[in-house]
Amino acid sequence: MGIVADANVPNLILQLNLMDRSIVYRGMLKTVPDQYWTDTVRPRLYPHWDSEKDRLVEFTFYDNGTYHCARRKHIKNFKTGEYEWKDYEMEQNDVEEATSFYNFLKDTFLNIEQLQNAEFQEEMGRMYGEVRSESWLSIRLARNFLLQETDFIFSVSDLPTMSDEKKAMYQTYRQKLRDLPALFADVTELSQVKFPMSPEAFEAVFKVNQPDAVYLDTEDQWVALSSFFFAQFRDKMARYLCVRDLTDRLYNNAFIQALKADPVAIGLNGTTAWSSGHENLNDIKASLDELITRLDNGETP
Repeated sequence: MGIVADANVPNLILQLNLMDRSIVYRGMLKTVPDQYWTDTVRPRLYPHWDSEKDRLVEFTFYDNGTYHCARRKHIKNFKTGEYEWKDYEMEQNDVEEATSFYNFLKDTFLNIEQLQNAEFQEEMGRMYGEVRSESWLSIRLARNFLLQETDFIFSVSDLPTMSDEKKAMYQTYRQKLRDLPALFADVTELSQVKFPMSPEAFEAVFKVNQPDAVYLDTEDQWVALSSFFFAQFRDKMARYLCVRDLTDRLYNNAFIQALKADPVAIGLNGTTAWSSGHENLNDIKASLDELITRLDNGETP
């Protein structure tokens, strides 16, 4: 005996399952991306279809314009005196709103692929930003170490074994190191960042084969840092971060205590003096930014 289809039985077109945030449309299932669910679908549900104590569990729409809602309500059990969730079916009392909701869900289903791609691109952008930040931290630390290792050249007033020409090379070298973040601001890979060749390497290696070469005047005098370089500096980086954090906290505490005891007028290049009432915080910030820039460039405050 064959099965005869009943023409009066409606066919399911679309079904929304709120437990797993999925939509089935004409037999095909897709999951709504989390961000779109939070920003767009959730506000559309509230308060007609879903609320804190009367939750929509499942919405089903049929080809004859009817719909079915499975709901779960938080009510009090007067026998036990406790509140509990109870499942029930919602009566069809607003077909026009249900049709509008169905059209919204259908559009959401048809756009899910684009939504997922946008969310993927956003996540990749966030991950790239984190990786890029971590990479630049390594670059800056390596740059700082190279600067520290040549501080002695300009902190000692007389170095009889070093010529004025060699000192000028070191000045150029140190300035190029300070300019690294600006010079390579647009790079997309850490391997694209190149460091200036040191004066020692220039004279011992590069100039031997090219005696007429001018220091840091050609692109081949800039070299990429290998993983071996970072491996060598790894322990030094860790010690540097610890010492810097401790020093900053000690210095800041002492600085603040001194200001509380006797507010001073610092003022750089005629800027407004500091005040104990903090009326000129913008001027103070500008003064500190200028001071940090000058110190970073090796200038005397």
